[in-house]
Amino acid sequence: MDNNARKMIHELASKFKLKSKSIGKGDQRRPTLHRTKRTPPYVPATFDQALKRVNRKYLPRSDKKGKKGNRLPPARGGTSVAAATYQDGEVVGASAPELGIENRGRAMLEKMGWSMGTALGASNNKGIMQPVTHTMKRSKAGLG
Repeated sequence: MDNNARKMIHELASKFKLKSKSIGKGDQRRPTLHRTKRTPPYVPATFDQALKRVNRKYLPRSDKKGKKGNRLPPARGGTSVAAATYQDGEVVGASAPELGIENRGRAMLEKMGWSMGTALGASNNKGIMQPVTHTMKRSKAGLG
């Protein structure tokens, strides 16, 4: 049996939750199928649908998407990927609001003695008052 036909049988076997294995060497290679506990009962409609897929002359590739010209235009008004990413030189989290009182992390810090406007750490340690900022560097040129 040729490789493509054997591959298709293995894919169908996985759809029907059958255990499949190829045995033999060279041109005598053939698939063997075994039922499992998860194998569903025989339903003629499901079997016919799978059989039609095997007998089709044209099998669409499941690993590749269609041509770009055939795709529908993106819906307007939605968010884009660019809206969720940071631009070069933008400070990460600059527009983020402060943590609310109901936030678990803030509640835990307050239980340990932290209050708004104080630094983290021991009382004799002044620490940093402003959070550490990170500026995005998307381009690969230069170090900074």
